[in-house]
Amino acid sequence: MTYSVDTGLPVLREALADYLRTSRGVRCEPEQIIITNGTHASLQLIAMLLCDPGDSARVENPSYWGVHSVWRTAGLETVPMPVDEAGLQVREGMPWEQPRLVFVSPSHQYPLGAVMSPARRRQLLAYAHRNQVWVVEDDYDSEFRYGRPPLPSLQGLDEHGRVLYLATFSKVLFPGLRLGYMVVPKELVEPFRTGLSELFRGGQYLTQAVLADFIMEGHFVSHIRRMRNLYAARREALLSAIDNEFGQSLPIHDGAAGLHLVLGLAEKGNDQAISADALARGIITRPLSRYYRAGTTAQQGLLLGYAPVDEDEITRCFATLAQSIRRAWPVRPCQVWGVARSGQDVGADER
Repeated sequence: MTYSVDTGLPVLREALADYLRTSRGVRCEPEQIIITNGTHASLQLIAMLLCDPGDSARVENPSYWGVHSVWRTAGLETVPMPVDEAGLQVREGMPWEQPRLVFVSPSHQYPLGAVMSPARRRQLLAYAHRNQVWVVEDDYDSEFRYGRPPLPSLQGLDEHGRVLYLATFSKVLFPGLRLGYMVVPKELVEPFRTGLSELFRGGQYLTQAVLADFIMEGHFVSHIRRMRNLYAARREALLSAIDNEFGQSLPIHDGAAGLHLVLGLAEKGNDQAISADALARGIITRPLSRYYRAGTTAQQGLLLGYAPVDEDEITRCFATLAQSIRRAWPVRPCQVWGVARSGQDVGADER
């Protein structure tokens, strides 16, 4: 019931190390795991301990808004890097200008859903080793992958200790837990232990103890299996609803994973206006364009979260959303990269 002075309850770190080795291919010992109050806390700790104000960080574009918010508040310059069907674009000769950090979500790019190809992963790790750059891997919802097993982590391929692996319980359990964790290279264990204790005064040992029991008694894996089946059915219901309303006229960015998909719109569409109109009709969706950094070219689309919606409600809700889409612009056939409605991956090959 007092402050924690370590990097998390030892029994929870042991349970997580076993889980990560078997399910995600993460190579780690329990002492490398740092329990935090969620991904934002992890990002803040990384910025404070590994960077100085004015340092540069490369971030996927589009990307999770919280990365920019936290790192820019810490004084970092976040520079957008383009994403395509094979994930973050990593090529020799690109204007990287030696950043301190690179943020990437290789198993399920957020928000577009791309899977980073093996070739791109090798290129990124080689670049990080050659230039002594820290790679921050966000593995936020890799447990939910449909039709095939979850992909191994980028960290598991790292031979030189340049990857910091981030994960959270917000998606796999619920956000109110406010628990996440990092796996850091061995050379960073002591600095992060000290930083966590001095800067954040951790706690929640009671919650961590319950979570450790939940994992070690097998309930965590059973829960993931059960929810994966449930979310897969809801995803299929949403894909069917899209097909019923628009056929093949609208592209789908998916990845056959996660808790959402992106419905693409025409380049001259206005996803923010459609989202606002849908909200007035009682439907919550997020415009894709808001996930792009200002000043960069933004694709138009809508983020559709299906995880909390019953299957029979999905058809009704999407029919309402379809009215907002049709009201904004006439639908014409178009194609962009993504995942076919059959759920087969596009972009996971060698590139």
